[in-house]
Amino acid sequence: MNVSLKYGRGEVTLDIPDENVKGVLEPAASLPPIDDLGAAVKGVLSNPTAGPSLEAIVKERGGAEKLRSVVIIVNDMTRSTPSDLVLPAMLEELKRLGVRQEAITIVVATGTHRPMTDAETSKTVGEAVFKSYRVENHNCDSPDLVDMGTLSTGNRMIVNRTVAEADLRLSVGEVLLHYYAGFAGGRKSVFPGVSARDTIMRNHAQMTMPGVGIGLLEGNRLYAETDEAVEKFCPLHFIVNLVCDTHKRVVRVVGGHFRDAWLEGVKTFREMNFVKIDAPADAVIASAGGFPKDINMYQAHKGIYMASRAVRHDGAMVFLAALEEGFGHKVFAEWAERGWTPSKVREEFEKKFTFGAHKLYYLADHALNFKMYLVSEMNQEQSRLMFCEKIAPGAVLQTLKAKLGNAFQVYIIPQGGIVLPTLPTLEGSC
Repeated sequence: MNVSLKYGRGEVTLDIPDENVKGVLEPAASLPPIDDLGAAVKGVLSNPTAGPSLEAIVKERGGAEKLRSVVIIVNDMTRSTPSDLVLPAMLEELKRLGVRQEAITIVVATGTHRPMTDAETSKTVGEAVFKSYRVENHNCDSPDLVDMGTLSTGNRMIVNRTVAEADLRLSVGEVLLHYYAGFAGGRKSVFPGVSARDTIMRNHAQMTMPGVGIGLLEGNRLYAETDEAVEKFCPLHFIVNLVCDTHKRVVRVVGGHFRDAWLEGVKTFREMNFVKIDAPADAVIASAGGFPKDINMYQAHKGIYMASRAVRHDGAMVFLAALEEGFGHKVFAEWAERGWTPSKVREEFEKKFTFGAHKLYYLADHALNFKMYLVSEMNQEQSRLMFCEKIAPGAVLQTLKAKLGNAFQVYIIPQGGIVLPTLPTLEGSC
């Protein structure tokens, strides 16, 4: 079988004998893209996926004249969510319901990311909205955040004051896979989106706990904490969340209750991107998906993390990622350059959670379970600092035969950062 895999700004072609290929894991057939996103948004505002309509919620809260402050939370530029196309329909509906323009504030959920520039913010929310409405970037280190109480985990729920004091809270988000929260979207607009740095870091520090992982919700304590925070302390009254295909085209809009509507979006996402396998293979050959997904290991690693579910213990993975910008994160690089063994990295990280180093922690965990081979522009020394062995594309077949024998079975995953292999034992947890 000749298979072409995206690599950087081009492709790499591998020739793997048919008898060695256990399967090619691709996304399931997608839904057709939505032609009129504005109309679809208006549709869920009046006929929600779950919960009451926006009009019913406004009436329940005393009517538009009683709403002194209305907040719409949107993602920052690190997400591809087309908030600029969603906001006009939401603002038009609020206007129809009698909500005053001056009562509305759009808050950009930066989490722990830097605030965006005016130009970036204008692009995110749309130039017309930026010029006509009050828009502010969340600052997780602001001294003016509000402590709303203690969660069952002991974490303090500290959030943006504008959001905390709003009479009506809405959000625009996107259903995506997330390393440890299971899925993005829904409640994440508030936590971590507009929460305090310490609140966020204490939540993320639970990433090593059992049951926490990508695509996992049931039994995921980290997810449960974010859900509790929004339910108990800072409710989102109405969400609009998008589900996109592999080409980032919106294929479904869900809206309404922050959890129930979002879970419907999660269901659609799973049907599109989760690929069932009966058992792990001896090996996996996975591409990060080409540029920009493989611009650095900090970004590309998601492909390894997801594909790792399809590799048996003591098997092997060949990962293709150009990594033209190397490590991609200062803390990640600093930890890698210490030259620790995988066991030492795990030991040190579990002593003290360090954001940025978590990607090396994951790589260490992989290295303790299977052999990693890397096709990239990084050199052998740099590759080994990430517990990978650098190989050339032409050496892939012989390398796998030497490691696993001539009869090895391999899954090929052309889009490693999108497809999540799912074993029967994990289906009920997603």
